Amino acid sequence: MKRIRYVALLLGLAVVLMACQLVQQGWEQAASREKDLPTDQASQAGGADPAETPAPVSDNPDPAARRKPQQSQAAEIRPQEMRSKLTYLSNLMGYQVLDENGDKLGVASDYIVNTCETYVIYIVMEPAASLNLASGSLVLVPFEAVTINSGVLDAQNKTIQLQLLPEQFSGAPTFTAGQPLTPTDWEGAVRAFWSKAARIGMLATSCNVAGGPVYKVVYASQLLGVELYDGQNNLLGTVQEAILEPESGKLGFYIIKPAKGDGLVMMRLGATNIPKESLLPGGALRLVLLADPQVFWDAPRINNIEESADYALQGKMRQYWGQ
Repeated sequence: MKRIRYVALLLGLAVVLMACQLVQQGWEQAASREKDLPTDQASQAGGADPAETPAPVSDNPDPAARRKPQQSQAAEIRPQEMRSKLTYLSNLMGYQVLDENGDKLGVASDYIVNTCETYVIYIVMEPAASLNLASGSLVLVPFEAVTINSGVLDAQNKTIQLQLLPEQFSGAPTFTAGQPLTPTDWEGAVRAFWSKAARIGMLATSCNVAGGPVYKVVYASQLLGVELYDGQNNLLGTVQEAILEPESGKLGFYIIKPAKGDGLVMMRLGATNIPKESLLPGGALRLVLLADPQVFWDAPRINNIEESADYALQGKMRQYWGQ
């Protein structure tokens, strides 16, 4: 009986030794195969890819490159029942600009509009003293920081909230009050800076036209009160307001007080042009109608600016102006 147990013990030890040898051989074969794999395959097999080795952390990281806000399809409107207040370009003047924590970054004193693409493209912001930017300077913030970067337009509190922090404004390119917009040699530095902190799309100062580049950029404050002429230099009226889609910054209509007659005319932005000479330094800004003047005089009239917020009316006016 003792002999049988002794034999069983020896057989058990032999099985364990064979198992260990098989495991060791498996490890050696796997290591040999992984050594011969290309870098990307070695990474999939569990080996470290030298190209993916984390770079050393800089002692002075770029604050603008901290992280980008969550992407959105449109600006958030608060409260929804007050959306119509945000459709009037003049109403957005003087809005407080807040950071993601609700602290003040500055004041939106003006906007830059690409009139041929019909979009608001930049917020002209007077920075708060806490940003420690040059005294009297302005900062241009792409309007896309609101529209596709989860920003908020709050009509009740008259604020524009950005998903950015104050330190991300450190080193931002500055602008001077009344600085001419053309030539647009200032834009490259602005877009390069903000592309590190936010998602910046294709909206810029240039117009998407054949034979470009063409630049039809103006301050929003210049549009409010600008005169409209026909092709024969006859005055048609004066712009009272510009109507936009706040979620995207798309400008749809001018509200014009006709030079004669009662009421107001809703005119599509695309029906006008700004002559090149109007945009030269010292030039007087004006709009020129790109249609038969009679189309303007025959346009349906509205009684007040508030009527222009009606969706159905906007649809009818698009049809009238051929869009």
